[in-house]
Amino acid sequence: MKDLYLIAVIAGESVALPTNQIDSVVKVRESVPVPSAAPFISGLFALRSRVLTLIDCQYFVTGEPVDLVPGQPAIVVNIGGCSYGLLVDEVLDVIQIRSQAIPLPGQLPAGWSEIGHALLQVNDDTYLLIDPEYLVNPATRRAA
Repeated sequence: MKDLYLIAVIAGESVALPTNQIDSVVKVRESVPVPSAAPFISGLFALRSRVLTLIDCQYFVTGEPVDLVPGQPAIVVNIGGCSYGLLVDEVLDVIQIRSQAIPLPGQLPAGWSEIGHALLQVNDDTYLLIDPEYLVNPATRRAA
């Protein structure tokens, strides 16, 4: 179903991610730092005999890395044939949103406008639609 979205919390705000780009949601117990990695890379973690790169979603919004809390949720996405974990504050729900995407308004703070793709509205709630590809490789979007 293409209208399904995972609702998560990043930096205290509820956001939506398309479920067609999500493999699973896991709890990360620990990660291993990667020397000289980009500041948005929180580390590496093991998942079912694989090693995944853990992306700190909060970094894109606040510019500050978040400290991993054991058991913190990560959304596993597959981008370009590789799996990544997107570290979020919380995962709330999976919901169906059939409304049309609303273009981003100009007054969003810089971090949110960079990771956001559009706005989605369901009932009285509005969610920022997040582009997982940008979180994995922000240079690609900036170059485009």
